[in-house]
Amino acid sequence: MAVKPNKTLSKFSELLIWLQNLKGLGSNDLWLQPIAEGKWSIREILTHMMNWDKNSSEMMVPNFTEGANLFFVDIEEHNKVAAALAAHYTDLNMLITDVVRTRQQLLDLLNKQYNDSIKFKIDNQNYTYKKFVDVFIHHDEHHIKQIEAFLKQHNNG
Repeated sequence: MAVKPNKTLSKFSELLIWLQNLKGLGSNDLWLQPIAEGKWSIREILTHMMNWDKNSSEMMVPNFTEGANLFFVDIEEHNKVAAALAAHYTDLNMLITDVVRTRQQLLDLLNKQYNDSIKFKIDNQNYTYKKFVDVFIHHDEHHIKQIEAFLKQHNNG
């Protein structure tokens, strides 16, 4: 019987609420501008996050079994694919809808499978469901802080 996670997955779902606050940016091109020199735009960051959720849903979480030995994708290549995908989005609200849908699919899968007693390896490091989700909670927080700092700077500039 799966252990009900709840604080971990609840924290992971907070991105869904935060994304709704970005919908107002669609009225200008701010979401298309790099957040700093040599950095991605909000559009690219969101497709990057969505691409990781898609990979987690399709390649990682379904294979979380006791003793499994898994590997993350090539990060550089994975990020290039996400950046290229961003160019297909000309409407911020459509992008947000897709990011929300992809995260919700991942959350549904995690809710169904979550069992923190299962131990497996990713890139030869020990993992549990909680540790895996915590990595992506930290990833979300990193990108949310980047976006919020950019928006604050823009609004105060």
